Amino acid sequence: MTSKPNIPFNMTDQHRAGLLPEPAELGFHLCYGDPGHKHIKEPDDVGVSVTFANAFHDQIDRQVNWIHMPVPRDCSDDGYFAPLDDIKLRPETDLFLGLVHLTDGVDGAKQRIGTATKHLTDFGIATECGFGRRPPETIRALLELHGDIARLTI
Repeated sequence: MTSKPNIPFNMTDQHRAGLLPEPAELGFHLCYGDPGHKHIKEPDDVGVSVTFANAFHDQIDRQVNWIHMPVPRDCSDDGYFAPLDDIKLRPETDLFLGLVHLTDGVDGAKQRIGTATKHLTDFGIATECGFGRRPPETIRALLELHGDIARLTI
């Protein structure tokens, strides 16, 4: 079942986005919160993220350069990615799916990419939550994993 929340994105938020002058890039990391690398709420699907992305599309007058959507490691089913069918992106907006996980490597990412491409074919890859809180000794392996996944032919 696709999530369809009411997103409280309003004119004030639109105004704030407009405060960042171009050519500075504007991007959004859509986060579920992850204290201790655990989501505050595990998402049922990318529906909430798609709703936010569509609100950005409809309500922000300036260029949105990128949007990042987290993809939990255990979410590789078709239902999780189905809301991507309804995403509205401008040509200049890059979408990044945070489906790279050090814990299941290339095989897990390949499975998630394969499912996601049934709904959207033009996206970049990223980690689910970035690099900021990672132990420094994991960064090299994570960067190498990004390279390995980016070189995949699926």
